[in-house]
Amino acid sequence: MRKVHTPEPEGFEDFWACWMPHRRRTDGRGDARTAYRKHILDGADPKDILDGARGFLRSLTDAERPYIPLAASWLNKEAYADWAEDERSYQKRLAEVQARKNQPADVIQMRRPEPMSEEERQRREQFVNTVRRQEG
Repeated sequence: MRKVHTPEPEGFEDFWACWMPHRRRTDGRGDARTAYRKHILDGADPKDILDGARGFLRSLTDAERPYIPLAASWLNKEAYADWAEDERSYQKRLAEVQARKNQPADVIQMRRPEPMSEEERQRREQFVNTVRRQEG
């Protein structure tokens, strides 16, 4: 007997694409899909879940990566609610930095001075000597 494949809820494909590269070997798409569907039916916003996952996964240190929770466990803890706003504020700051980089700078590029002729150098030297004598 073959199991009937249930359709994936809205936004699950994006969530799984985000989670998949970081998942543990024992993590399963089916359990994650079931947990995701449950939270969507309970009123969770798919964008909150996706943003929360992005923020959580981006914040993992190398030492924490081996201990990443299963996707279904992470969803069932409603951890996405904790991470969604953090991710949105991070993305906002990133966009502001990028916008500043794309704006023209208020800096004028300086030109390298032309080498002084011997006559200009002598006049400058006389001027400096004169000022030094006056200061005295």
